[in-house]
Amino acid sequence: MSGSELSPIDVILHTERNEEPCTNLGGPNREFFTLLLEDFKSSKLDMFEGPGSFLLPVNNRKALNGDMFYLFGKISVLSVLSDGPGFPYFPPFLVSYLRGHEFEHELSSLYIICNATSQEEIDRVIGEDEERFIDNCGWPRTDMVTPSKRMLYVQTLIRWELLDKRKDVYDQLKKGLNVLNFLDLTRDLQEFEHVYLCRNKSKTTAEFIKKKLVPEVKKLQPQDKEEEDAKKFTLRCLKDLEDEEAAHLFQFITGLDDLPAQELPISVEFNRVNRVTELPEAITCVQRLILPLGNKSKIQLYSSFDKALKFGRIGFGEKASASK
Repeated sequence: MSGSELSPIDVILHTERNEEPCTNLGGPNREFFTLLLEDFKSSKLDMFEGPGSFLLPVNNRKALNGDMFYLFGKISVLSVLSDGPGFPYFPPFLVSYLRGHEFEHELSSLYIICNATSQEEIDRVIGEDEERFIDNCGWPRTDMVTPSKRMLYVQTLIRWELLDKRKDVYDQLKKGLNVLNFLDLTRDLQEFEHVYLCRNKSKTTAEFIKKKLVPEVKKLQPQDKEEEDAKKFTLRCLKDLEDEEAAHLFQFITGLDDLPAQELPISVEFNRVNRVTELPEAITCVQRLILPLGNKSKIQLYSSFDKALKFGRIGFGEKASASK
């Protein structure tokens, strides 16, 4: 592997000339790492596979030869150390393996083997894809899979599917994640998996966002009817907020697509600088939502938020949205 762990990583960043006010680099940093880590999930790179909630690294020789999994691990560490997002897609067994711990796992697709009621049924299932079941997983072809041995066989297959065939990828990923001795120094940290690599995206639910935002909106002190209406319309919209919208709103305000390791305060204020604007704004570096004052109804305010979240969840600027 060329270079040391301190070698810089060159990233080409394409922007759409969006502008965002900020007082420090906190928000832009989080947005940058959120976008960069999201890019690694691209099907074009073919580095991860899975249903979406959990992803497994793919045994991609081209990516391995290009040290892509090492770079991914290194970038993940830099993101966490910069108060940016982790990568909350790894199943717990993989995080445990990367940290040198024992792991447990299962594959629901193998239940048919476990629940087979006869030798004939086991033979039929295995015979449908003999190469995958016998040759690749390491089970000796001379050893017949019988009802009494099927659990041992299933364990062998699971280990091959989840670990053995991906081991080179895991080892390169582990090397990247141990940049600056990150894995070594956090080895005994309780709840590491849930704090850094296995965070639960479902926590950014509507209920979570309501608990964060409703008290802040209620604290606002309107100075005129426009501000009173904006406050009233916002509270009504929050009341009807759904989980997917809540996750997008959280990302819009913070630049993060999952919860950070530490408590993250969120504030709200009126847009008294540009009172005619209809679109919400956010200062991600201080987690501040800026409410527009140009909407005349709850529906109009809801539409403006929908437009902002749909077309510019991260670093949204009104000038860029005008053409949407």
